[in-house]
Amino acid sequence: MRHLHKLLSLMMIVCLLQISPLVHAEAILQNQAVNGGTINQNIVFIDVNNHWANDAIYDMAKKGIISGYEDSSFKPEKSITREEFAKLIALTFSINLQTPAEPTFADLNPDKWSFGYVESTKEFLTGYYPPKGKPFFSPDTKATREDVAVALVKTMGYTTDDLRSSSTLGRNFSDVDEISYNLRDYVAIATEKQLIGGYEDSTFRPQKPITRAEVATLLFRVIKSSAQDQADGPSLEVTVPEKTESGTFYVSGKTHRDAKVQINDKAVSTDEGSFKEGYRLEKEGTYEIRVTAKLPSGKTTTVTKKVTYQVNGPDLKVDNTPDTVTKGSLTISGKVKKDTNYSYPTVYLNDEKMYVSSWDGTFSKDVKLAEGENTFTVKAENEAGKETVVTKKVTFSSGGPELKVNSIPDSSQVASIKVSGTVKDANDSYPILYINDKKVYMYGGSFSESIRLEEGENTLTFKAENQNGKVTVVTKKVTFNVNGPTLKLNATPEKTASKTLTVSGYVTDKNDSMPTLKINGKKVYYTSYASGSFSEEITLSEGENTLVFEATNSTGRSTTLTRTVTLETDAPVIQVSYHPGSTTLSYMTISGTVKDKNDSYPVVYLNDRKIYCSSYDGTFSEWLDLKKGANPYTIVVSNKYGKTATVTGNVYRVDR
Repeated sequence: MRHLHKLLSLMMIVCLLQISPLVHAEAILQNQAVNGGTINQNIVFIDVNNHWANDAIYDMAKKGIISGYEDSSFKPEKSITREEFAKLIALTFSINLQTPAEPTFADLNPDKWSFGYVESTKEFLTGYYPPKGKPFFSPDTKATREDVAVALVKTMGYTTDDLRSSSTLGRNFSDVDEISYNLRDYVAIATEKQLIGGYEDSTFRPQKPITRAEVATLLFRVIKSSAQDQADGPSLEVTVPEKTESGTFYVSGKTHRDAKVQINDKAVSTDEGSFKEGYRLEKEGTYEIRVTAKLPSGKTTTVTKKVTYQVNGPDLKVDNTPDTVTKGSLTISGKVKKDTNYSYPTVYLNDEKMYVSSWDGTFSKDVKLAEGENTFTVKAENEAGKETVVTKKVTFSSGGPELKVNSIPDSSQVASIKVSGTVKDANDSYPILYINDKKVYMYGGSFSESIRLEEGENTLTFKAENQNGKVTVVTKKVTFNVNGPTLKLNATPEKTASKTLTVSGYVTDKNDSMPTLKINGKKVYYTSYASGSFSEEITLSEGENTLVFEATNSTGRSTTLTRTVTLETDAPVIQVSYHPGSTTLSYMTISGTVKDKNDSYPVVYLNDRKIYCSSYDGTFSEWLDLKKGANPYTIVVSNKYGKTATVTGNVYRVDR
């Protein structure tokens, strides 16, 4: 197997050496007459006078591209077939007729008049390719508007890459769905290039057969457009080495897939627009390489390169270097052999002299890389002035720092959260970290930062940037849902007979150490700010009392609790001191006490006469005139809530 490998390698070298050396030759241009005839300047058609396509019809007829009928008519509204249109394309663009022995299409034999025209234009007016079986052309089928649009685009050398906007058809036509799916881009290009247009009702009518007048007009328009655009040749990329040491080299490149390529006036084969040709030079020197790409429409592009053949340079080997790296430093190393005079050649790296070991000819140098593509030219030069050059290209794509953000909750009820993570970078020991454009301090590549949240969704943008300007961004979203404070009330009675009531409880909030507390709109102070506890005495009104407790935090969120307490006061308690049931006196003193826990100043009446009652101890004492016989009396006590207590009695006055 090893011998076979050597044999194959030898055969490849021999084949390469047999390639002809580059030559310079002038291209030979050949013009062929259309149908072998002479252009007629005296053409008259009886049915095109004042016709909208009059100018185009006569121009194309005078060029010998389209003709009329024996009765001197042109029949402008008559439709044409696909094979007739193939002939018109061949004549318009002076395409050399091809008559292959093996027909491309099953329905087109070599003995048919249109065979050569169809075969020569099949790249522009394509046939139909079923999943199985041989393709067919349908030569007698009428050419449609979409057939013509596609053919015009291809003959002009345009491809789908030339489409400016994917919405061209939708903006111009309402019947886009009727255009064959695989032809839509070509129809769009034809529209953009104004090779063909639609109708006044914003339709394209892709399946409508095209008339002779329309074809004459379209081809006339294309000829003028092609003449104006002749200078725009196809794109052409050519790669040729600047130098060769062995005398062999390749010319490679890429152009339009329909273009024909010549290298120094010699045609070369292409594959979908790509080409690669090998050459061998006999003598040292500088050679010119001229590459020309030509489209079927005649548009050309030429690129000229130069290659220098220089032999007998030092034996220089540069160790493999990676094509791409992510670290900003690299070691360039290799080895150079002693020259014929037994001394080592001088080695340069990008024109800077390198140290070469006198023991084994090795060299090595650490280099710093710039962001992007770095070119390193290693040159070995001997005493005779002969050089060997090795070029290495290394792309340094540092990328952004490695940024890791530890888990963050999607939502929070706390206004402040802590975020943390790490930042690492192979090319920067001190990358910078920003959180929402605020620089964050890091220690050992780690960070921990408290973030204050706003009500609603908060976007946290973490951006790490290294010294090369490369950035890594991580975005997190946290929704801050603020609730009202926690408000707890101790038990309160539903009913009471006391006009004063003490209510208590506590208030806490995750985002506010001192929420505001109000009871029935009146601010209440805490008994302990540390625990949020409170205790407040409330004066009740007779009947149902509604107590509204409202705690509000600094964000404006509130928690409200409502309690209802009914005050049902008791009547005053009256006690009359002892007095005799009968007496001989003409008057007597009636005294006693009144007690009321909800009113310090109850009103006392004796027989409808208001009497004084001490507010200190509730005692009263009032004289009562007596008449002979029964003396009834009534004592009524009334508190401020309207509750009353009544005591009645009777004293008899008798004679002595």
